[in-house]
Amino acid sequence: MAESISSDLHLHTLASDGTDSVTRRIEQARTRGLETIAITDHDTITDELTDRIERRGDLGVVTGVEVRADCFDTKVEILGYYVDPTDEALGELLATARGYRRERNATLVDRLREATGFDATVDELRAESDGILGRPHLARRMVDEGIIASVGAAFDEYLAEDGACYVPMRRIPAERVLRTIREAGGVASLAHPGRIAAPGETVAEMVEELAAHGLDGIEVPYPYGEADDRYADIGVADAARLAETHGLVETGGSDCHGSGSGKFRIGSVGLDSASLATVERLADDRWPLP
Repeated sequence: MAESISSDLHLHTLASDGTDSVTRRIEQARTRGLETIAITDHDTITDELTDRIERRGDLGVVTGVEVRADCFDTKVEILGYYVDPTDEALGELLATARGYRRERNATLVDRLREATGFDATVDELRAESDGILGRPHLARRMVDEGIIASVGAAFDEYLAEDGACYVPMRRIPAERVLRTIREAGGVASLAHPGRIAAPGETVAEMVEELAAHGLDGIEVPYPYGEADDRYADIGVADAARLAETHGLVETGGSDCHGSGSGKFRIGSVGLDSASLATVERLADDRWPLP
């Protein structure tokens, strides 16, 4: 019998586009019997996390981050685990990523106002947002204004890559992201390879390229759900084969965005204790830094 899930290494909070605080995430993890979680907000590390891993009672809380990056002129996302939240170079990298996001948001809001009569400025939206302003916040505001019926419909019609108002975002080269995560004492893992907008064979080439530049792992357990023509035809078994081929560790998590988000699935996908121990050993080997 397969060992049960003990860790969920992909969770978002109010610091980015999640709906719950770190404290609430910890409560939810305990309710689901988890032993370890990782907070992996987009392009930011909340001030509530002050060390690479912290003990909150019987729960381990890993300091992580999810960074948008560029590989082969395609968006990928790199998860960093056990990073030093005080590392200056990492802080500068994340500030750059957030600057790219602000640029995109400003243009996106202008397009929404012109196309739909969207009645909000980017400054108003930032003031209302608990974390980093992103497309989910805009989608929820569109629903509140009666422009669209649901957040999903807002993405489908306006905000997704094929939406009427979509704006691409500048991205940091993946090589720089990998190097910065590792130099901050972290373990770098390719997030959800089955959610990369490229053919499966191209994603395999990406993994080879990223591994040559310091990639440590691949997110293998992940809630892929039904196949989507926009993305690579890669599921859990395929991701596991890529990890084995390139000697990479397996990471895994639910990509839970919190209660009421439509992605409230903490603990539904993750790693068993043996798989987590492999990731922990790699993190231990990387710290203290030379």
